[in-house]
Amino acid sequence: MQRFESSAQGTAGVPYETFCEEVMSAFGAELMVLAPTGDGDYAYLRFGSELIRNVGADRVGERISTMAPQVARFTSACYDQALADGMPRYTVHRSLKTVRVYLWERLIMPATGRDGRRFLIVFGRPLQFREELLTTVLDTSPCGIVALQAVRDDDGNIERMAIITANRRAATIAGRDGEDLMDGDAQASLSFLSDATVWRRCIYAIELRRADMIETSLICGSQTIWLQIAVAPLGNGLVLTITDVTSLTVANQMLQSRAATLALEIGRERATRRALTQEIDQREEREQELRRLAETDPLTALLNRRSFTEKANAAIVACEESRAEMALIVVDLDHFKAVNDSHGHPAGDAVIRAFADLLLGLVQTDYDLIGRFGGEEFAIFLPRADLGVAQRTAQRIQQALAARRLPVSETLSLKVSASCGIATHRSGETLSALIERADRALYRAKNDGRACIRVAESRISAAA
Repeated sequence: MQRFESSAQGTAGVPYETFCEEVMSAFGAELMVLAPTGDGDYAYLRFGSELIRNVGADRVGERISTMAPQVARFTSACYDQALADGMPRYTVHRSLKTVRVYLWERLIMPATGRDGRRFLIVFGRPLQFREELLTTVLDTSPCGIVALQAVRDDDGNIERMAIITANRRAATIAGRDGEDLMDGDAQASLSFLSDATVWRRCIYAIELRRADMIETSLICGSQTIWLQIAVAPLGNGLVLTITDVTSLTVANQMLQSRAATLALEIGRERATRRALTQEIDQREEREQELRRLAETDPLTALLNRRSFTEKANAAIVACEESRAEMALIVVDLDHFKAVNDSHGHPAGDAVIRAFADLLLGLVQTDYDLIGRFGGEEFAIFLPRADLGVAQRTAQRIQQALAARRLPVSETLSLKVSASCGIATHRSGETLSALIERADRALYRAKNDGRACIRVAESRISAAA
């Protein structure tokens, strides 16, 4: 967006040839280029490799009119607006359930070529969970599950919440059996949210980043339904897990008035509580899985950079209090681009997964942290470890790579090497400064021929 703003020329957008030359090298894998066809449609002129991997096909030569009608209309309207006023557009849309990625975010940037032709340069990437996993979690749940996204005004205040997904059980509990609740207004679609107390507690859960458990009731026809709602903040929204506990509530009420059948009622109540406990345990397992997905890299199951940073910062505080030593290793696979170029991106993904498994086998302890920083770069944080321990760990990694080939498929395995940069923590040093020093050591290892280890601000090194 910054590059677009610095190059934009009014309603013409950016100069097409110059802008492509500037951004393709850095972002080409996630960029598509389209041109108007003159008949109200748009044709793909370019479709980046990451988009091909996620969609499962190369769409060069195709038109947007071949997409699902609702998505095609939405996309065409956004493209028309961008070309008309020369302004970029940020969009979020849901694709077909048959493709690998369900939710996308896109930045649409209009451009004009030297010959006056108009183009659209579009940056696209997956926004949220893969649909097949989310569908499985939702469809097998005995509870109602609803994900809400907060819609804020210019001052950052929550105006309303939109439903971004909801399972069939949630629609049934809300008295909208058979209806598709997605994209609807939460308060209008979910009657229990019209209760001011319930709504206020949901707002608090988002703003304070704090889970909550709410019990409420609603009138459905002539029947009172009692609900237990587990509220968990997620991003700029909430996940609601809704359990219909009407049977339990009614059983408890009847228990108070039926002393003559006390033993029978107690048995029923215990059975209901066991069933409720099982449901809550299942809900907690699903919530733990959702939290794990938010904290881990989807390709390797290692910590993602955000989660790695949070846990490493906490470990630094604990180690400084106990005056324990700490070390960081940054590992980068050598010549990884050649793997993608020679064998394709699926092979590159397989190499990254195999290397992540190797790291888990060599490094993982109760204290160590392993994260994927992106691409082929990994980080290993070693609390309670000095320079000698970090060097031996890096040497074990390189020795393991030298002794084996990483499996790519049943018929292909590849020989891979890695460069390592090591930095030991200094008193009072922040994690970002520690990472920066380890990165500089890694850069020296790359310049010294790769497949070697370099220590930050030290001459100590070890051959692969």
